[in-house]
Amino acid sequence: MPTFFGVTSVPADNGTNATTSITLTPPASMVTGDLVVVTLTQRGTATFSVGVDAGQTWTSIGRNIGTANVALETFWARYNGTWSTNPRFDFSAGTNTTAVMIVFRPDNNTKVWATELISTVNTTGPTVLIDGVTTTQAPNVTLANWNTADDNTWGTLTGTGWVNTSLSAQYRNLAGTDASSAFAYRFQSTAGATNNVSLTQLTLGADNTVTRRITFYETDAFTGGFDPFGQQGIFGL
Repeated sequence: MPTFFGVTSVPADNGTNATTSITLTPPASMVTGDLVVVTLTQRGTATFSVGVDAGQTWTSIGRNIGTANVALETFWARYNGTWSTNPRFDFSAGTNTTAVMIVFRPDNNTKVWATELISTVNTTGPTVLIDGVTTTQAPNVTLANWNTADDNTWGTLTGTGWVNTSLSAQYRNLAGTDASSAFAYRFQSTAGATNNVSLTQLTLGADNTVTRRITFYETDAFTGGFDPFGQQGIFGL
């Protein structure tokens, strides 16, 4: 199965950031094949872009503007073994901007990564459920993400197999009128049900929440010609 490797964020939990560009320092000692997932949020309606790719090829999951007053984007890459510099991510507005990089290590670093079963949903708290799915590819890691336009603290992670080990319980940004993000992940060695997962807002009430769920799986590289499986979202060709 894949494993958790590291995390970095700007700002750190309960910090302040309102810049239109965020440069992230990747975790040390990464190796070729690592999965790098960067979640960008802004309190408002910002657009997002990769300002400095740092030698990597980034894939966008897609921008979401929800009823929760949170703009959300996720970029991911298969690390090619060399950072040319630290990557930078740009925002069209500088009101309360946050970037969180989470790195996972595959069990086979000759494989590439692909995505399936992506969901982005606007919902309400205080307990915010992300529906489970049945994955069709493995080994995999499914990443769940909760985002609010308030500096909520989060607790009571519920869901069989889901953990947030080595992550902050939340990543609060106190700039302007505040925001908060939280994450959990689940590994599978074989395809099957991920089970539902939920987090509870411990403070500041039942704020509207934008949730996102993505499954990343290890697969062989497709090198051209007819693809009988119709694989999409594959990086590392």
